[in-house]
Amino acid sequence: MPEEALAERPAPPPTVSPAPDGPVRGFRPRGARTLWLTAGIVIGAGAVALAWNLSGAADDQAFTLVGQVQVAGAPGASGLCAGTHEYGDLDKGAPVTVFDAAGRVVATGSLGSGAYDTSARCVFPLAVRGVPGGSASYSVQISLHGKTEITNETARTGRLVVKLPPK
Repeated sequence: MPEEALAERPAPPPTVSPAPDGPVRGFRPRGARTLWLTAGIVIGAGAVALAWNLSGAADDQAFTLVGQVQVAGAPGASGLCAGTHEYGDLDKGAPVTVFDAAGRVVATGSLGSGAYDTSARCVFPLAVRGVPGGSASYSVQISLHGKTEITNETARTGRLVVKLPPK
């Protein structure tokens, strides 16, 4: 019987708050919140992409640095060559060290065989494999001689020319 008594009772009326006269403080329509959230995501993603692009990090693929070392030679010289005097350490197999923009050693390689070019310069080819991408610039040191600073683009395009003595 208690069940019958519950069934016969009328349900209480729903409580309804009166509508405010003006906008409620701190309330934003759902569309505005979505708009601000979307704008924040777009701006944040753009800032990250810009920083990534400026740092060069967008192309982190390892590459082979290709170029040549030119050492002043004697007029009329031809054939195979090696460095002389203060460049006597330059010959096939001389070490080539690549540094990133922070000055860390990132790859090493060696010179190929030297040969005189048409201007009687002793020219050594160089190729350093496994240079990590992502650095805005690099420095290349041939044996014990000073570092030559190059851009990321120069490092990747094979346009590296190190002239000894530097001009």
